Amino acid sequence: MPGTTVNAETGSLSPSPPPPPPIAETPGPRASKLQDVFSHALAHTLKVCSYDNFAACFPTPAKYVSGSLSALWRQMVGKLEEAAKSEFDDIMREREVIPNLNELDRLITEARKRKSRAAEGEVPIPPHTLPPLPLYIAHLAPFLQQTQSQLNARLQTAQSQNAQLASTVNDQRAEIEQLVSGLEEVIADLEGAVESLRPVIGDGSGGEIGRETLEAEAALSAGT
Repeated sequence: MPGTTVNAETGSLSPSPPPPPPIAETPGPRASKLQDVFSHALAHTLKVCSYDNFAACFPTPAKYVSGSLSALWRQMVGKLEEAAKSEFDDIMREREVIPNLNELDRLITEARKRKSRAAEGEVPIPPHTLPPLPLYIAHLAPFLQQTQSQLNARLQTAQSQNAQLASTVNDQRAEIEQLVSGLEEVIADLEGAVESLRPVIGDGSGGEIGRETLEAEAALSAGT
């Protein structure tokens, strides 16, 4: 079921606009600029912390063990650069800086397009000039959209469950029909067997088998 939104001017439901495209993790213009600013600031900081400035703080080791002091300086600068980049990446990830800046870029681009369309003749309606009902409905629109999405999801779930139940019922019906057909075949076989035995057992009075039995009993009685 397609989504709908509330028209702020008429208060009626209308087809909802397509959702905004997903925010990519690739840095946009502002996110790239932020990363460049950080890189330049870090490079400037490390440049200021040169070996000459570092050695000036430790004149005695610089005079007698300059090699060890130089190795210590390189290790300290490397650790400082690594820690700064790691902390910057953690902040960017935890605060979702790139997606948020990309969303800001999208909103600004969309606002510029709207401003351009307005300049071409489309005059936007100031919100304070709208009557109360459209404003009320416009505020309810996000809630109505969310509720409609939930109802659509429930409807799809119910339809899926109904389809599964219908399939189960059809399978059970086919199984019952198969069992009934088997029972009918068994009954037909039994009736055929009874019909084939009628000439032997007669109509209930014993028939030929009954007469032979009576004659045998009479012969035994006469012999005794």
